[in-house]
Amino acid sequence: MPRVVALTSPQACLDYPADPHLTAHMARFRETRAAADFDALYCAARGSVLAWVLQVAGREARALDPFELVQDTFVNIFRYAEGFRPDDAASFRRWARTIAGNVVRRALRNRCAGVPTQRLDATVHSEAQDPRPGPAEGLLAGERAAELRRTYALLLALHGAAYADLAPRDRAALQLIEVEGLAYRAAAERLGLGLSNTKMIVFRARQRLAQRLARALSGEA
Repeated sequence: MPRVVALTSPQACLDYPADPHLTAHMARFRETRAAADFDALYCAARGSVLAWVLQVAGREARALDPFELVQDTFVNIFRYAEGFRPDDAASFRRWARTIAGNVVRRALRNRCAGVPTQRLDATVHSEAQDPRPGPAEGLLAGERAAELRRTYALLLALHGAAYADLAPRDRAALQLIEVEGLAYRAAAERLGLGLSNTKMIVFRARQRLAQRLARALSGEA
């Protein structure tokens, strides 16, 4: 989540750079996704966004929190930066005003319906053009994938340790049946055992392996 600087007052925020500066700030942040570049964009553009929020809200501005709506707008700008296209000097103004306008209208609808205003830690719906997941979703998905890989690696390690604890004949039987894919009769011939005896060895080996894994996963081993 970006660091959103607290706003002071509407009058203090109305002095803002020309559109080319804002479009350049946004284009840079879209490329780098650096916190410093987002802070620079926020400080440069918050005045214009606040002015637009107040204009869209009109008489209803007193019933809303315009500073919170500005912050919600910038949360969306941060999350959906990939949807920004710097086609001309006024690109950021048009894009940010679209997002801010949607944020204000949603807040007004929620107020009329008696729905509490969304906070910054709530789910923010996309107001941008790009339907692809934002950086927050990508980061979360990456963390989940990394955790799944770590869990799978741990499970393989525990399985290998439990397999190594089996008797040599048990390991040989499981190797033939589960790894090499032999039929029980062919495995029995390789082991020099009877068919029924081979099936019982494999059955008990699987039981022992499952019991060792269960103890390891429960923390007993």
